[in-house]
Amino acid sequence: MKKIILFFFIALNTANFFSQETPKVVLKDSTSLRLTHLKIKVEITGNFATTTYDMKFFNEPDRTLEGELVFPLGEGQTVSKFAMDINGKLRDAVVVEKELARVAFESTVRQNIDPALLEKVQGNNYKARVYPILPHSYKHIVITYEQELFTTGNFQTYELPLGFNEKLDEFSVQMVVNGEEHLPIIKGKDHKNFFFTKKDNYFSAEVAKQNFVPINPITVQIPNPVNTQTIITYNDYFYLHQALKPGSRLKTKPRKITLLWDTSSSLKHRNLEEELKLLGNYFRYLQNVQVQFIAFSNAIHKNEIMEVSKGEWKEIEQLIRNTVYDGGTSLDLFKELKIKSDETLLFTDGLDNLGSFTSYNNSALYTINSTVSANHENLKNIANRSGGNYINLVRLNYTDALRILKQETYRFLGIEQNDKITEVYPGKNTNVTTDFSLAGRFSGKTSINLLFGYQGKVTERITVAVKNTLETKQAKRLWAKKKLQFLNEDKKNNKEAIINHALQYHLISDYTSMLILDRVEDYVRYRIEPPLEFMEEYKEQLEEIADNKADREADLNERKEWLYEDYANIREWYNTKFPKKEAKKEKKVQTSNVNSTEPQTENIEPPQDNVETASQRTNPITETRVVVTDSTKRIIRGIIVDNEGQPLSGVNVLVSGTTTGTLTDFDGNFEINATGNDELVFSYIGFGTKSQVVGNSNTMNVSLEEDTQHLDEVVIVGYEVTKQASITGSVTSIVHESLAGRVSGIQVTGAAGSASSVSLKETTPLYIIDGVISKENPLEKFTSEEIENIQVYNAENGTKLYGSQASGGLMIITTKKGKETHREAIDELEEKIADRIELKSWNPETPYIKILQQAKTTGEAYKKYLEIKDEYSNSPSFYLDVADFFDRKKSSQLAITILTNLMETELDNYELMKALAYKLEYFKQYNLAVIVYNKVLELRPEEPQSYRDLALAYEQAGEYQKSFDLLYKIYSCQLLEKDEDERFYGIEHIAFVELTRLVSKYGNKLKLNKTQKEEFTEMPVDVRVVIDWNHNDTDIDLWVIDPEEEKAYYSNPETKIGGRMSEDLTEGYGPEEFMLKNAIKGNYKVMVDYYSDNVQKISGPTILKVTMFTNYGRSTETKKTITVRLDKEEDEIEVGNFKI
Repeated sequence: MKKIILFFFIALNTANFFSQETPKVVLKDSTSLRLTHLKIKVEITGNFATTTYDMKFFNEPDRTLEGELVFPLGEGQTVSKFAMDINGKLRDAVVVEKELARVAFESTVRQNIDPALLEKVQGNNYKARVYPILPHSYKHIVITYEQELFTTGNFQTYELPLGFNEKLDEFSVQMVVNGEEHLPIIKGKDHKNFFFTKKDNYFSAEVAKQNFVPINPITVQIPNPVNTQTIITYNDYFYLHQALKPGSRLKTKPRKITLLWDTSSSLKHRNLEEELKLLGNYFRYLQNVQVQFIAFSNAIHKNEIMEVSKGEWKEIEQLIRNTVYDGGTSLDLFKELKIKSDETLLFTDGLDNLGSFTSYNNSALYTINSTVSANHENLKNIANRSGGNYINLVRLNYTDALRILKQETYRFLGIEQNDKITEVYPGKNTNVTTDFSLAGRFSGKTSINLLFGYQGKVTERITVAVKNTLETKQAKRLWAKKKLQFLNEDKKNNKEAIINHALQYHLISDYTSMLILDRVEDYVRYRIEPPLEFMEEYKEQLEEIADNKADREADLNERKEWLYEDYANIREWYNTKFPKKEAKKEKKVQTSNVNSTEPQTENIEPPQDNVETASQRTNPITETRVVVTDSTKRIIRGIIVDNEGQPLSGVNVLVSGTTTGTLTDFDGNFEINATGNDELVFSYIGFGTKSQVVGNSNTMNVSLEEDTQHLDEVVIVGYEVTKQASITGSVTSIVHESLAGRVSGIQVTGAAGSASSVSLKETTPLYIIDGVISKENPLEKFTSEEIENIQVYNAENGTKLYGSQASGGLMIITTKKGKETHREAIDELEEKIADRIELKSWNPETPYIKILQQAKTTGEAYKKYLEIKDEYSNSPSFYLDVADFFDRKKSSQLAITILTNLMETELDNYELMKALAYKLEYFKQYNLAVIVYNKVLELRPEEPQSYRDLALAYEQAGEYQKSFDLLYKIYSCQLLEKDEDERFYGIEHIAFVELTRLVSKYGNKLKLNKTQKEEFTEMPVDVRVVIDWNHNDTDIDLWVIDPEEEKAYYSNPETKIGGRMSEDLTEGYGPEEFMLKNAIKGNYKVMVDYYSDNVQKISGPTILKVTMFTNYGRSTETKKTITVRLDKEEDEIEVGNFKI
């Protein structure tokens, strides 16, 4: 099966970019599924129009396709009907709560049964998911949308965009305008054979052609003089339309204007010339005004104060014309700026995918938009709340728009009290231009007094008689749509009311969708009322399964009992001592083989067990060695460099077959005792190992080749997490037990039971003690027992951190005492190292990355990115790779902006949102990650992962109670009913573990009852690894291989040393978890098996998030998170390793 996206663009204004698009099916290889038959039927009654597109697409390839019909509608347009052929017969969709519709659709697809789903996504955009489109077959789809027509210049205007560029086998248009007074007028080119004729009480026009390319739009104008009044009724519903000529009252000219200019990617194709024409005329009208210009997308990019003098505004115009469009859209950026102005002009499409608008002052705000694919409802609400107005340049020319800017806002202020009139919509304080429509319910013949005016003061009354006149069901439907618009003004608080209302009146909304299922059984399973053709059979089957409700409740209770038993089992695992049955073995004491003429002494406390844990290792091990090079024996010296000739510090140099070894110093130098027959082995993190026989020469210079890894590697040394890719050639980490011999030039001397001294020869690095620069040599100041850790950086990376003062290299010492007393300074330094030295690896083997690499500067690279962006704009991988490129260039803000394009690649694509949120966590943009995860939860409330992802982001953002509440929903089985098929069984266990840590760490900041405090007692572990991924219907398995070469995975969930693997989640997202309470010494390898992926769509590659903890749940906890792109199935990939 191959995923396709079917783009269906419907527009109101042919000058707009989107109106030139035509219905087509776009495949991944950019070929199209051909639209062969198109029948369009339009019916207009009063100011209400319905348009039906009856389409047939032909699938020529020899494969079955799944499709996505994506189309934006204009202001006031809404879908009212969706139908598709099932088994050769058209079947109508039914309106279903969005969550239920999606669950039913996806579950049915997994059974290889034919469903279809139409959803309203952000703004006024719609997506219809269609499956299957069989090879060499037609797919028949019918879409109907409704709209109220606007009056301009005494004419109601209806526009039908065409703009096709391919020949259709069959094409026809039929239009009907009900009424007998005014003959409709056809506008547009090449429509001489399309005209209206009078038939009884309506006008009709039609045309039918074969092998035809319909290029030019059809515009219909219907005379509608000012004060024309139309009223229709149906039972107790009424609908009124009034053509108005509102009074005009000039407002006071503002002296200071804030101009907010949206530069997000979705506005690259705005109608810039129309917007500039409006601005230019407005500034010329104002003459003199101060303008605060703010350009923004995901963040504020420009904030400048400029003056318009005598209408001259070229500086502002040029600034706008030079604007770069990139990133997602946040409208929640302005409150902190403390803007003070007389009015605000907000130029945006209202698609606020990274934060909603919040008012920042009391001045009027005008929202101005020039695209069809906009959130018109949002733009209206933002403007109305402030006393401003929404200016839609798609349907208004700049002259009409300018009049709105110049005048006070004329408003409907409500109706006078009338006991016979109820539920009137819209509510009071609604902006009015040239049209006004109102709907309500009435209990008898009466009159309504409509009130209009400015700033809450009534200046005009219009009286309308309400009685049973023209009876049509449209009155009821129009009332229902008006009420829905009213409820949408506060969507979140009105969610349940919106759902109930939309279901009752068959309306698609933000919370309801249109669904088509194949079989009666599918409707019955989800208790979804089917189309009339199935209703009788549906009711019969529903009666048969009515008694199953008690069984379902019993099953649910049983599942809850099992889960609480599972929690107890996790506690039991935690309290078990591993290995379970192996007898204790006495640890063999082995002395080190060092090159020395001095006597060696060791004092090692006897071992207590054959398993040494992290907590045991915190006890001091007394070990004193004298390490020097024996000058009486042959000394081999040399320099180790990388393939570019740069010296490598910290390279392991070992005499093969012995434990005699050393490490290179800052400049790659080493010296070691060896004979001519000895073989020296050179090994280094991230480089290939090389061996060489000493021979006759006393000098051995070696070049190591980089061992490029496809994925990030993580090494955890002494429970400090560092990225191998970043420490290559940069750092050697030394723990106090084994300072001797670890770095060339370091000497540790002393006797058993006495204080040791540590010194450094021949180098003068910059010293950092516990996060603070020190002028004195700390190795002369501290004994080895006082030192917790030493990190040695070469000059290159030292200067990245401290500039020229670290040109001799850098030595960072953490003392045992300082680890406690200077924790904050040490943490700040670690963050600094992570920011400046730890580099995210990425795969440059893509054509666009090669183009960017040719740039000499970051600015030049960004310009090149903008030049090629359109070519790759629909590829999520492009934004991920390019963001990694700029992250490597230390341009994190650019990287973040580029990443946020994922929010605009495909509206409401939750999988892309998850990928973005993972990367935002990597960049420590936790508040922004919370916004994205919140949107995922809104889109996918049926999946427990949505709650957990948001909970973890809340914790990182400091919202601990919110984090607890969401995790507790999962733990306490509140979401079990949403997962009836137990697709995600096991996520509850992981939530339980995370709750124990949350309560242990932040208990004093949480509101917990007594039971909760007892439920979540601490369970710290030495090691915890968790993987999550962004794709549904994708199976990825976590493997961890311990030092004893035992693999923990789904078939071996408990290892001999006590490793515990969580449940295997095979149907998407994860999480999967590995825990080890007591870690033994050695290397641990973390791998994933990318087993299967049923996702074939624009969402791009699967993005894996790997989170590795040490000392999980303790005060010394460390955490490292990486994201990895997975491109191939059936791959066993090493994603990290750590060393204890």
